Amino acid sequence: MSELGSYYKKLTTAIENGSPLWQASVIETDGSTPARIGMKLAVPLQGDSFGNLGGGEMEYLVIQTIRQQQPKTIAKWSYSLDEQGRTVASGEVKTNMICGGRAEVLIEPLFSPHPLYIIGAGHCGQALADFAVKADFQVTVIDNRQELLQAEAFPPEAKLVHNDYTALERDISFNENAFIVIMTYGHIHDREVLESCLRKPFRYLGMIGSAKKVAETLSKVKAKGFTDEELSRLHAPIGLPIHSHTPYEIAVSILAELISLKNKP
Repeated sequence: MSELGSYYKKLTTAIENGSPLWQASVIETDGSTPARIGMKLAVPLQGDSFGNLGGGEMEYLVIQTIRQQQPKTIAKWSYSLDEQGRTVASGEVKTNMICGGRAEVLIEPLFSPHPLYIIGAGHCGQALADFAVKADFQVTVIDNRQELLQAEAFPPEAKLVHNDYTALERDISFNENAFIVIMTYGHIHDREVLESCLRKPFRYLGMIGSAKKVAETLSKVKAKGFTDEELSRLHAPIGLPIHSHTPYEIAVSILAELISLKNKP
């Protein structure tokens, strides 16, 4: 397999994994530089990058800056490779390289910046997944019942994961962008998942259930040592109060709440 073919094979696998991933492409050069137009580098948030931007300090800075800034939209970065490493108004990044040239690099996020983890593959989970993929969420559905994780019940964009809820760290990328919705089929599982998530980083954590059910669950979680401050991070009962009853009505109420937060400046 050619070097380019190997790169795209790795890139496809990384994209299908759904984890944060960026592609950096050299789109313009001027003067002496090891970078060449068309060179590409794939940068995951964690793990090794692959591809090539010509090596050296510029490639190192691209990787470092992507992981620090985690850009959510396409960006164009300019790198000055002159001996003085001057930074100019156009946004060039200074380096200590002495090539004397300049390179422009296009940065593209190759993942949705809005990962949504739906814990529970029942009727409400199926309806929410169906709507959420249309609203630009990257959907992962997790359930401990393998028989419910049938591809025909979910949109093809959704990732389906069998997990018994004891190892959620394996399948949820807990970070400040993560949306998590708990809708399992029992109080025990809701509480188990909630306890696994509360002390992790996330952008949104919600749990379905009546006011009575939520109060009972929170009381038991609090008895295990969780503080009021930690519990205040939870949205429950979940969704906007639109008197929803059917799975799709419930999904609309939940998705409206998620979109409100997603689009918040």
